[in-house]
Amino acid sequence: MLKSALYRLENLIGEVLKNNRTANEPDNFERLPDQVKSVQTLCAEIKEKWVQELFSSAKEQVITRYVQFHQAGITQLSNQISRIIPVGGAHSKNATGPDPFEQILSELEQLLNFLRHQCYHYFDLDYKITNHSCRRQCAQIDAFRKELISYSGKEIAIPLVEVIGISVQEKTDDALQSGISYRQTEHTLNLLRMVHQLMYTVHGITTNSLAQALYRQNLNTQWFLNWYREHILFQFNKISGKREQTIFISQQIKMFTGIFVDPEKAFEPELPSADLVLLPWLYEKSGNQDKTIRAIKKSNIPIQLPLNLSVPQFALFIRIFSKAGCFPDTNVSKITRFFTQYFTTKKQIHISRESFRKAFYSLDQATAAIVRDYLQKMINYLNKTYFP
Repeated sequence: MLKSALYRLENLIGEVLKNNRTANEPDNFERLPDQVKSVQTLCAEIKEKWVQELFSSAKEQVITRYVQFHQAGITQLSNQISRIIPVGGAHSKNATGPDPFEQILSELEQLLNFLRHQCYHYFDLDYKITNHSCRRQCAQIDAFRKELISYSGKEIAIPLVEVIGISVQEKTDDALQSGISYRQTEHTLNLLRMVHQLMYTVHGITTNSLAQALYRQNLNTQWFLNWYREHILFQFNKISGKREQTIFISQQIKMFTGIFVDPEKAFEPELPSADLVLLPWLYEKSGNQDKTIRAIKKSNIPIQLPLNLSVPQFALFIRIFSKAGCFPDTNVSKITRFFTQYFTTKKQIHISRESFRKAFYSLDQATAAIVRDYLQKMINYLNKTYFP
């Protein structure tokens, strides 16, 4: 396939980085424009080859591995260039023309966008976006946030607006430090666009209707869920009479149970969905012990099975199962989410999706040797037990 093309791209980026380390030499900086043109030419050639080869009769598993291999490789190259550019400032000494490093980053980003849109079925949306894209996306998200917190209307409670702002601020702060996936970036932007539209263009919007919309979109941050509980309690305490209060809680339960909350849209993927936090609390307030217990059980973190394996060994086992056709769904993101949620390893009680995904694609021979020993023991057991 196109491994050689990526190899050539790695060599070009390597030359750019090498020249940057010796940037005090005038000749090295003068070579930058030519290197940029070489990168642009090669990126165009790669796209042409992708059009010819990715839409061929190749097997789906081959294309999936190929696309995600190049997605990871191009992302790493982009991040290497990003590290030599100061945040918030231009790097190039050439003040009269475009920054050559920004041009290279733009070309690499276009390659990733090509893969994402033309090979969307195979592109890993749970993989982190490039550092370059992360800075731009966070700037766009922060612009939305600043516009939202400047809201001065009377239809929506200001504390709710502040909670949205804090939740988004924490999201961007974490993204700039640790990165953010394509899926989470899109969810965050979609949420903010929805909030912006409701607050500024929809007539008759209220605090309750906005809060319900945020609940439906699974804004599951502690800030929002704590605010929502206080908001319900405030309304509850204004009602006189135990019967009326019981009716109010029942109405809230009926409303929340009628709203579907997609766990895939969780604003904070590591936290329980909004419905798994608010509904148990409401059942508890209603005094219905049976439903409270069932709801709490549903909201608890699932039982995890410990394994006597390391993360790389475990991931390789799952990769072998996948390649052998044991899973009807070959989506690596879904497989990763399932096995990191329900299993633990010798050294990691909580397996991160990122570490599992990296191990899944790793070609470490030492790990493979250990896994091969386990597989040999399994074959020996089968032969001894079932084929004596």
